[in-house]
Amino acid sequence: TEPEPVRKLYGLDNPVTEITIAMEVNYFQLNSAEYFVPVAVKIPGSELELARRRGAARTLIDFIGEVKDNYGYTMQNVRDKLDIKLSEEAASQLGTRPIQYETGFTLLPGKYVIKILARDSTTGRIGTYQAPFTVPNLMKEEVRLPISSVVLSSQRVPMTEALHTVQNGAAQFTHPLVFDGEKLFPSVTRVFSRSREMYVYLQAYERGADATKPLVAFVTFLRGNDKVLETQPLAVIDGMDARSKAVPIRLSIPLNELSPGRYDCQVSVLEPNGRKVAFWQAPIAVVP
Repeated sequence: TEPEPVRKLYGLDNPVTEITIAMEVNYFQLNSAEYFVPVAVKIPGSELELARRRGAARTLIDFIGEVKDNYGYTMQNVRDKLDIKLSEEAASQLGTRPIQYETGFTLLPGKYVIKILARDSTTGRIGTYQAPFTVPNLMKEEVRLPISSVVLSSQRVPMTEALHTVQNGAAQFTHPLVFDGEKLFPSVTRVFSRSREMYVYLQAYERGADATKPLVAFVTFLRGNDKVLETQPLAVIDGMDARSKAVPIRLSIPLNELSPGRYDCQVSVLEPNGRKVAFWQAPIAVVP
């Protein structure tokens, strides 16, 4: 737990909304007991414009975070900084390119509450975000095909350009969202442009299944009860991790056939021979 003077200085115990924060928590199984829980925090780049107007050439964003269990006990905490340049070139992107901070924790199954605080050291502005989340025990899943959380994204960035990412909790080469030297940035707000592709990533866990037969995955976009678009089924057979039995599933979906509006995005995964299936669904928004 953060020392009491630090908690009072940064207001960790009280909600503050001077800086707008959005956050997404995911989970991926590491072994029979532990899960890697990456956390993505997004701040609109426009929030930094105030620091630039004050003449600062750069600003530091302090991040303090803690994860508490269902009983209020602090399981893990983190404290990091992002050093952000406010040059003319960088400033031109502030209105459209958000600042994204990422960290991660290794946790056991259970119910938790995470709280993240961000403080701009130049302006003194503070924002906090708190949310409950659950890490399920996928080892006890017997009816459905066990899967990780599902990450939706519209941005893959080479690791050499992932300037606003702080990596904790797992080495970069083991991070589930890093593939072929590129980092997948979760779309925390789940707003997608129809002019860009949507990337979908998840893991399925094939314990006891015939690993020689492919999983099948597809994505459906629904508006109410109407099916607007459905991707071709993708057969997935490669990449199983020997330790966790995780099979990575990656889909890229052009959105140009969708008109702007709100949809339910459903991801379906079928095990060989149709013995088990998994469904995941979340609302998204498509913009021009």
